[in-house]
Amino acid sequence: MKTSTRFSYMNLSPRTVRGLFVAMLVGLWGSLLMKFGMAAERPVLLISFGVLVLIGIGAAGVLFLSSLSFIAHAPEGQIDERELAERNRAYFDTVRLIGLVILLAGLVTSFGEWVGLRVTLPIMENFLMRLFLTTIVAPAGFLAWRQKSIEENAE
Repeated sequence: MKTSTRFSYMNLSPRTVRGLFVAMLVGLWGSLLMKFGMAAERPVLLISFGVLVLIGIGAAGVLFLSSLSFIAHAPEGQIDERELAERNRAYFDTVRLIGLVILLAGLVTSFGEWVGLRVTLPIMENFLMRLFLTTIVAPAGFLAWRQKSIEENAE
């Protein structure tokens, strides 16, 4: 493993990465859910929507710069076999998460009209942006969760 490449990444603990991952998920996807109930006459919702978006994007940015993100996106020659196996597992978990999100989005799109939810083009664009950010940073978050279970089993 080349250590000189990792110096450009932030050396965050797995616990911090897990917290950032949860903050990113709550911020990005919570703000998307809030978008369905937004109205201009409710400024508290508009402010909380903006705060959630900032938290989600900020957490995603910091998470993307973490050393676990390096492991998640490193070429095979720069990580050892254990890290490669963990990375592949994190990719699999990410694909499952994205599949679940797409399935839920399909259900909301299909059955949401019965309840009065309309999926417009701006909401779909926001959905795709959140899906993209989640796909990029989720492997690092899942690596942090896997390291937690490895540390618990070692004790």
